[in-house]
Amino acid sequence: MSKPMADKASAGAQAWLREKPRVGRRPGPSLSARKRALVALEIVMLVAAFFFLFPGLLTLLNSFKPDPEITSNPISLPTSLSFSNYVEAWKETRFPVVFFNTFVITVLSTAGILLVSSMAAYILVRTKWRISWALFLLFTFSMVVPFQAIMVPLFVNAKNLNLLSVLGIIPIYIGLGCPLAIFMFHGFIKGVPVEIEEAAAIDGASMFRRFFQIVLPLLAPITATVAVLDVLWIWNDFLLPLLILPKQSTLQLAQFGFFGMYRQQYSLAMASLVLSSSPVILFYLLMQKYIINGISAGAVKG
Repeated sequence: MSKPMADKASAGAQAWLREKPRVGRRPGPSLSARKRALVALEIVMLVAAFFFLFPGLLTLLNSFKPDPEITSNPISLPTSLSFSNYVEAWKETRFPVVFFNTFVITVLSTAGILLVSSMAAYILVRTKWRISWALFLLFTFSMVVPFQAIMVPLFVNAKNLNLLSVLGIIPIYIGLGCPLAIFMFHGFIKGVPVEIEEAAAIDGASMFRRFFQIVLPLLAPITATVAVLDVLWIWNDFLLPLLILPKQSTLQLAQFGFFGMYRQQYSLAMASLVLSSSPVILFYLLMQKYIINGISAGAVKG
């Protein structure tokens, strides 16, 4: 075969290979199709975000309205921007007192949960005994027990132990919050290399020193996650303070006074809700980046 004919045959073969459809492989979506899919996803997420934020926006708008205006049209804009509802709610709920009580309960309970659960999870992971696995299963099982099933004996025991006070409710919160925290810490600690602790043990470090100086700093993501979840839970809890504490001891109990058989003051209730939810919303916004990282890391490493 002459060289011109060989060149023509080679060029024809290459063109046939380019035009031949690839068997077993489907063409991927085009760039424009992917852009349309992303735009549609963004629209769906914006609509979902609006529905999630709508109750909070409605509460904020109604906090500036009087009661007749709220009952007549709760979704309308306020006719005037007045802070009289906030002033009255501040005075009637004794906001500084109940805020301080709620703050003390939340901070001390969350700190106790973090300390006890992290140490317990560390021991359960590092000890390879059967009792350790049995205790971990017991903590996991207690997570599915509803609070309504234990609230009556819990109240009786709290009364017998003289825990019906602001400081007495703290160990109760620690006991209720530890199972979930231990479960999350347990999965995360499994991913911490044992060789680091062994090297410290060779240098003479005790178990407490290895935990507080080596392991605990490595638990920062999951610690922040547990802290955020517990702060949101304890700050917004209503049923346990209603059982344990006197009336109007926390923010939630003070707000409950706006609703009764002969009283329905929606304007003051909305204003107090905005006041009480602002600190915890700010705390969540500052710490939200740790939630997904901590939960996903604990799930993968567990």
